[in-house]
Amino acid sequence: MSAHIIEQVTFKLAAGVSEDEFLKIVPATSEFISAQPGFVCRRLSLSDGGVWHEHVEWKTLEDANRASEKFMKHASVAPFMGMVEEKSVTMAHHQLKVSVG
Repeated sequence: MSAHIIEQVTFKLAAGVSEDEFLKIVPATSEFISAQPGFVCRRLSLSDGGVWHEHVEWKTLEDANRASEKFMKHASVAPFMGMVEEKSVTMAHHQLKVSVG
C-alpha cells in the first residue's frame, strides 16, 4: 500500500475580502473536494500573517492531480477562487509519513 499524499496550498485573500465573507463560501468547496475519488480529509487554517494553509489528504497523487484539474474548472468553486489573491497561491504535494489522531 502506498503512502497517502498531503496537498499543501497556501494563499492570501484578495484585497477587500474579509475572513467572514471567505468562510461563508468555503463549504461549497469542501462539498466539491470531499466528493472526489481518493479524498480523505481537508483542513484549512490561517496564520497570524494572513496566510491561509490548506491541507488535503488524498489516497494517491493521481487522485490529488485529477481533483485539482476538476477544481479549477468547476463552477461551484469560482466564488472561492475569486476571493483568493492569485499571485499568492503556492501548491505542493508531500508523501504522508506519520499521522496521529
